[in-house]
Amino acid sequence: MDVLFRNQFSAAQIFAAEPGLQSQVRVGFDAMDSSASGAESGAGIATSFAVLDAFLPWRGWPVGAMSEIMTDRVGCGEMSLVLPAMARLSQEKRQILCVGAPHELFASALIDAGIDPARVTQINAAEASHSNKKQKENLWCTEQILKTGLPGMVLLWSRNTCTPEVLRRLQLAMMNTQTVLIHFRSNACMQQHSPAWLRCGFAADDVEIQLQILKCRGRLLTRPLITLDRAAVQRRLYAQFSADKALRNAVAHGMPINARTSVDDGMLIAKQPGTHTLQ
Repeated sequence: MDVLFRNQFSAAQIFAAEPGLQSQVRVGFDAMDSSASGAESGAGIATSFAVLDAFLPWRGWPVGAMSEIMTDRVGCGEMSLVLPAMARLSQEKRQILCVGAPHELFASALIDAGIDPARVTQINAAEASHSNKKQKENLWCTEQILKTGLPGMVLLWSRNTCTPEVLRRLQLAMMNTQTVLIHFRSNACMQQHSPAWLRCGFAADDVEIQLQILKCRGRLLTRPLITLDRAAVQRRLYAQFSADKALRNAVAHGMPINARTSVDDGMLIAKQPGTHTLQ
């Protein structure tokens, strides 16, 4: 960082003394600054969470690069982080691919999040997709999809450890594209090196969501922990969680309760056996 600072300071002095030089060297100098700051891809796709967008150098999810979100289990609300970006991209008529999701994403839940279901394609969405064989298929499929450069966003789930070679191939497949890759991985992968530009651990309790920033290209980790209000990020899930908690407390104390005043019809349907809520 000291070397970069000295270079910038020297360049500023030169341009002040010889203004005519700046028009001749601007392209090369700006390219150097862009590379040094980790902003090669320019603006990202906004996450729509102000504190997160303000921290990220791209003001959102990096484009043409891989981002990793690591959790201790699937279905803990991690998808809520990408729903606003999915909605934005679907409104721009860009395709979104979900590869190896732990459960099928239902059209009604996508619509509730402002996402056009017609813009979402699901590949191998099943619990069995996390077997080693299925994961290899999903990784290969994702690589081929990324090479086309057509999707606006690709969501990939892989719970087992990926080899460094596979991760490099995914990153290389994204070069010079306008695609966002969100790779959901297990916490067990935190110690593994990765070419991803952004890596964060996801944890949630009753009140808040915590994102531990493990790697952010172009950013010194002076604020490695970002906290989001769970009720704001996961309104529907949090409402259901609160209603369930109230119901359990009422039953425990022998108090009557009208379930339909606590959760709406959509939540009741989502809780029926064999269905899943979108998280």
